[in-house]
Amino acid sequence: MHRFLLRAGLLAMVLLSGAVSAQESGPLLTVKQLMNALLTPATNTIWGAYQLETQAQWQEVENAALTVIATAELLAAGGALEAEQASAAEADWQAWNNDMIAAARQVLSAVQEQDEQALSEAGNNALYPPCESCHQQYQQR
Repeated sequence: MHRFLLRAGLLAMVLLSGAVSAQESGPLLTVKQLMNALLTPATNTIWGAYQLETQAQWQEVENAALTVIATAELLAAGGALEAEQASAAEADWQAWNNDMIAAARQVLSAVQEQDEQALSEAGNNALYPPCESCHQQYQQR
């Protein structure tokens, strides 16, 4: 898992460092690529976090929350496909994306306090709903 987070972080840095050129040409990756490479593994880390005993375990959850935020920043523009960019312009997409960022910030707060109950609530009550709602509306397209 540690190698995944390192790779995800490097991928996010590469993507963010290319943001200027991406603004000129549009997103470089599809939504599915962003989901599979970054968002799904990060959210699974958050949802699977319990009985955290070491600083390294808490750091892994923190890295996952940061990955969610970085990926959401990329998803705000949609993906490389024209239809994905059109979907990203919709109010529902933007609202759920913003809710996902807010939930990841709640996860960061729980990590800072090393509060597993707050972490569970952030993951289940704040992060899961926008993810599920977005999937129900957009995954079928």
